[in-house]
Amino acid sequence: MATAKARWEKLNGSRDAILQRARDAADLTIPALLPPEGHNENSTLPQPYQSLGARGVNNLASKLAMALLPTGNPFFRMMIPDDVLAEIADDTEIQEELRKIENRAMRLVERGNLRVALHATLRNLITTGNALLHMPATGGARMFRLTNFCVLRDAMGYWREIVIKESVHPATLDQALIGKMDIEVDLTSDDNLEVYTYIRKESDKAVWDQQIEDKVVPGSDGRTSYDECPYIPLRWGAIENEDYGRGHVEEYMGDLRSLEGLSKSIVQFAAAAAKIIFLEKPNSTTDLEALNRAESGEFVEGNRDDIETLQVEKFPDFQVAKSTADDLTLRLSHAFLLTTGTVRNAERVTAEEIRMQAQELEDVLGGVYTVLSQELQLPIVKRLMAQMRKAQQMPTLPDAALEPVVITGFDALGRGHELNKYREYFADGKELFGEGFMAQFDHTKVAQLMATHHNIDIEDIQKSPQQMEREEDDAVVGSVVDKAAGPVAGQLAGALASSMTEEIPNG
Repeated sequence: MATAKARWEKLNGSRDAILQRARDAADLTIPALLPPEGHNENSTLPQPYQSLGARGVNNLASKLAMALLPTGNPFFRMMIPDDVLAEIADDTEIQEELRKIENRAMRLVERGNLRVALHATLRNLITTGNALLHMPATGGARMFRLTNFCVLRDAMGYWREIVIKESVHPATLDQALIGKMDIEVDLTSDDNLEVYTYIRKESDKAVWDQQIEDKVVPGSDGRTSYDECPYIPLRWGAIENEDYGRGHVEEYMGDLRSLEGLSKSIVQFAAAAAKIIFLEKPNSTTDLEALNRAESGEFVEGNRDDIETLQVEKFPDFQVAKSTADDLTLRLSHAFLLTTGTVRNAERVTAEEIRMQAQELEDVLGGVYTVLSQELQLPIVKRLMAQMRKAQQMPTLPDAALEPVVITGFDALGRGHELNKYREYFADGKELFGEGFMAQFDHTKVAQLMATHHNIDIEDIQKSPQQMEREEDDAVVGSVVDKAAGPVAGQLAGALASSMTEEIPNG
């Protein structure tokens, strides 16, 4: 079997164009995401003349992170196949156990740094099109950018080999492990060691180990099922017969390059226009030294025609460049879901117009959600299930009886459209038929429907039918008591007054 280093050199040697394409995208947005070759922390990165690219990447990454991994709610549901569910007489306890699994998985997410790693992963996916997410058995998560890993996929897009290359300082390694490997390592040296992690698919298993100088690090090997591999290679846009994906930025490179060039020209023009230079006519009679010494409001002898101001008379050309830059900014704002940059400039812009525009922008990501739900969300769920299984926090059901189903991302878009249809239907009904229109609907079922489409759980806060019936009975009893209280109180007052009159002796 080839060593990890040999596989790295083989796979890395054929992707120069891929890396250059990704670096070009990073240069126009966030250069730190994929710096130039040979860069270190003391190097100066390229600085774009426009910030729209960086703002768009950060905005889109934040929106995707909230859509794919929402806070407070599970992004998946544990389901049981119908044939298995039919054999269960009472599935109430099973459903409760499935809810506990979902809550445990979300606690693992909140306790670890998965959200931090996910945001970094999404920024790299949007810009460079590729990222590698590592979720070890000990918990937490880590992201590798494109320069640190290579991947080989089959015709269906499933990965077959992954090789990771890291430069590690010798002092950070376990000296006991290094001693067992029979390699010479100078722990006092500042020269980094190259550590390779080799992950490959063997039948239906994922197998990996780490190697230093072509020797396996003791205790670094591991094996899991293919679906539960802790190494998750991701791509933004899946292209047929390509091992690497293409980023969102690459699709709009033309507009970004044009905006970058125009922004540079506009900045240079503004700098030239802001420079103030006065010209003196030859043989003028005006004393320039007296002008320079004069304070504001003083009188100086001279001729106004002797002094002229140098001007850049290119304002019409500047307006053309500015108008083109504004058009490019609008198009890119749509591409990166920057809603504030797409709302028309008018006195009356309704909230409904803004909402519809935001919904249209979200629809642009429909295809992206499809890829990320299969290559990001489902692997994360299965990895969380593996961690819970190792911690003995899974129910006693067979693994084949559990099916995680993603309920965010693309599915959430469909529910959002359906929710808007319900809103419009109820609003039109109330407008045409009045307030009594809603009386023909079961308010409990409508509330449950709204909760489902909003992807929130109202079970703990919703009143049970028994509680609502008791409250109705109490209200009826209270109403009867209030109605009877008036006459009864009058009779009691009369009886009390009569008794007091009898007790008082006559004068």
